[in-house]
Amino acid sequence: MGIIVKLLRNMKIPRWSTLLPVLFYLVFITCILMLAFPTNSTTGAERKRSNIDAAENVDGANSVIYNVDESAMQQLTDAFNKADTNKDKHLTVQELAKYINFKIRDHIDNAIRTNPSTFVEIDHKPRDGLVSWDEYQSYSLGQKGIAETYMNKNLFDTLDRKVKESIARDKALWMEAARTDPVSLTLDEFLSFRHPESSTVNLLNLVDDILRQFDIDGDDKLTIAEFSDVLPNEVADPSSKKIILSQTERERKEEFTKIIDKNKDGKADRGELLSYVDPRHPRYAIQEASTLLTLADQNSDRKLTLHEIFAKSSIFISSKMVNTAESFHDEF
Repeated sequence: MGIIVKLLRNMKIPRWSTLLPVLFYLVFITCILMLAFPTNSTTGAERKRSNIDAAENVDGANSVIYNVDESAMQQLTDAFNKADTNKDKHLTVQELAKYINFKIRDHIDNAIRTNPSTFVEIDHKPRDGLVSWDEYQSYSLGQKGIAETYMNKNLFDTLDRKVKESIARDKALWMEAARTDPVSLTLDEFLSFRHPESSTVNLLNLVDDILRQFDIDGDDKLTIAEFSDVLPNEVADPSSKKIILSQTERERKEEFTKIIDKNKDGKADRGELLSYVDPRHPRYAIQEASTLLTLADQNSDRKLTLHEIFAKSSIFISSKMVNTAESFHDEF
């Protein structure tokens, strides 16, 4: 202790009576600053969780932890706010159906509008008014950030398995769309390949399928009895996704009367059936909205809150309410 005192004297440190008020002042200032500006120790993950909890409480419901990442939460919130036309923080089946129908129409209109420019962009080796499989594969790999050299078989075999599976699916869809030449597509065929739900030719093929399977007397029209036959003869796959029909006889009869037979002559011709299978028909949006409401309406009030949508986030993210294009491509 004596040594320390001698050192302090040699360093000419001010007396304690002088130093202590200064120290007390510094401590006081430090405490004030800490209270005014608390340390922000919240991690990014905690901030993300708090954002989600806040969104879950938007309707005053109790906080429940859901596995919803920030990107999905924002997508769902944006879609909910756009669909909620009366801004009452609830979605009725009518509001949801109207928004889904808008998303479907917007997607199809955009697909038809951009198809020619995408076709011309790909058609360059040579520029002959046709898109070959090699031209498309080169374009597709480029979209995935993969060099064209990977079209070589040796390098192709080294690609990630998911990439190769994606290319195999594209090839199967290509062969289905290529009606005139298996190695190239015309402009209309390219639309059928990329956006089958947007192609009139594809929809006409659906009408042909329906008539072939349900038109018993071969008059190229369907009666209510023919259309409501749930399991007609010669149906190779009754669960085929391409025959987008209701499942019960009662539903079929109701659709025929209220939706298909517009001129009320008791028969459905090709034009009426074409309107029926068109994804832009409101019935598709109504069916999807009804299904979503049934799956997510926790309190059975026939309305959806953002809280209820977060609880079934994976269903809504994969629906036409949010990811319209991906949902369509899973069906066709």
